Amino acid sequence: MKKILSSCLALFLFISITKSQEQADHPQKMYRNEEGRLFANKHQPMYLMLSTSPGAEGNTETLESESCPKYANPFYFDSEGLNTIRTPSQVDPETKELVYPVSDVVFQVYADGIAPTTKASFSHAQKYVRNDSIYYGAGLQIALSAYDKVSGLDKTYYSINGEEFRLSEGVINISEEKHYSLKYYSVDNVGNVESIQERQFTIDKTAPAVNWKLVGDVSGNTVSARSKIELLAVDKTTGISHIKYQLNDDPVKTYSRPIDLSMIENGNHDFKFWASDNVGNRSDGSSHTEDIAGGDMTTFSFVIDYDPPEATATIIGDQFRGKYLYVSERSRCELDAKDNQLVVDRTMFGTNRVEIDKKYEEPFAFDTEKALQSVYYQSYDMVENQSKVGKVSVFMDTEAPSSGIDYDGPQFFNRDTLFINKLTEIKLFSEDNASGVQKIISKVNGDQEQETTSFKIPDEGFYEINFSSIDNVNNRETAKTSQVYVDNEGPDVFINFSIKPTRQEKHDGQDISVYPPFVKLYIGATDKHCGTKNILYSIDGGEKKNYGSNGSPSSMELFKEERIYSVEVEAKDKLGNGKTETLQFRISKN
Repeated sequence: MKKILSSCLALFLFISITKSQEQADHPQKMYRNEEGRLFANKHQPMYLMLSTSPGAEGNTETLESESCPKYANPFYFDSEGLNTIRTPSQVDPETKELVYPVSDVVFQVYADGIAPTTKASFSHAQKYVRNDSIYYGAGLQIALSAYDKVSGLDKTYYSINGEEFRLSEGVINISEEKHYSLKYYSVDNVGNVESIQERQFTIDKTAPAVNWKLVGDVSGNTVSARSKIELLAVDKTTGISHIKYQLNDDPVKTYSRPIDLSMIENGNHDFKFWASDNVGNRSDGSSHTEDIAGGDMTTFSFVIDYDPPEATATIIGDQFRGKYLYVSERSRCELDAKDNQLVVDRTMFGTNRVEIDKKYEEPFAFDTEKALQSVYYQSYDMVENQSKVGKVSVFMDTEAPSSGIDYDGPQFFNRDTLFINKLTEIKLFSEDNASGVQKIISKVNGDQEQETTSFKIPDEGFYEINFSSIDNVNNRETAKTSQVYVDNEGPDVFINFSIKPTRQEKHDGQDISVYPPFVKLYIGATDKHCGTKNILYSIDGGEKKNYGSNGSPSSMELFKEERIYSVEVEAKDKLGNGKTETLQFRISKN
């Protein structure tokens, strides 16, 4: 152990770096001050190394512990401030003999695990606190000061309104009028990082806006002796500290309550007023004179107003006048009022004449649970003149119509498919139990919507018809679907003879076949979709007969005379689609 103590002790530090979106990386580290004291971060893992030379070229080994290996590599300093690492006794480096009296060799390390603390000082501006919010006037300066007890302060950083943190190097001047979030922290010489401190405040450099208001019996530019002047001052940020006023050449007074005009003599009067906010901004003309509302000099002449306002109600959105005034859940009731001389103070409404107790703010919806309903309303002007009670009655229609489809004309249903042809009329119908049907909308195979109740489809093929209806307050039904196949083609006709022709001859420039007198004629037809309904034939333009009846050319020898015959055959499917074939041939015994 004594030989080991003659070697140099070296402490190596492993640094764990954490990243933050707001703070820069500040690695934990060791630090030696100007007096030679060694400081280590108390939160870092430590390892003891033995080296045979003070430089890196020596033989270096990690110092292990046989008695408590679990707590040796790494180990941590347990005390804030001075920590010591010691050996049992001192050995003379020259003679390698014990030094008497026997005394430990002590290595001092100062552990620092506590971050510095930073304070922010605000000066050169008037301060105001309201509802835990802090406000300052113009000229604000901020100074950051920090203290660290053990290893000493390294640096202080600050960030304004989410900007990147920057090094604090002096007074921070804040001049722009807005809300601020000041964040700051400090780092000591061994990398202990203070938690981010935050101060939120608002700079207010805008003077209040101040105006006057007449209360009492007021109409236009005339007032009664019962009227009063009320000063209205507004400061959006810090609020009003006080309002001053001067009537004519009277002494300046502080405004505390409406000014009674009953003691003012008749005639014209000059009235000047100004206000200050809670951080010293003034509207008295020395600064921000444009914020003075009402002017420096004002003359009042007033008369009594007995005329009540006129209130009206308007339905906005879906509406239809029928037996009732029908509305939908999307409809809104808008109330308005006009007064010949004054501004309307408020409009109230309610669901019965006795309780008109809701203040109108914006267009409102009707009760969707109640079909027939009424709203009563009344308006008031600034001197409490009341309008007549108005009433609007509506019928709430929340249900969409119900529509259907019908096919009028040729149609045939087979294997879950409805077949129609170009003559089939497609009819749409709808019912609504309240405001009534406004229109029926349909589209075929995804084409553009059309407003119709009846149409036909001319071209053959498969079609999907989507349809729905809309009532008079624009409640729209969920679209329904019907599928059909349009079949415009008649059956294919097949004509065969019971014997082969004996020869071919020319007739009117065309080849015709020649058959013996005992020939019979067989007729058939095939349809792609709906099947053949009947086959008709006629001989030489005669009466059309049903091929399936008695005496047809397939069962009797109808062609016995020696001459040219003309046979017309017509086949129809179950939709009435037909095809016609005409055949000429000669009968001859030779």
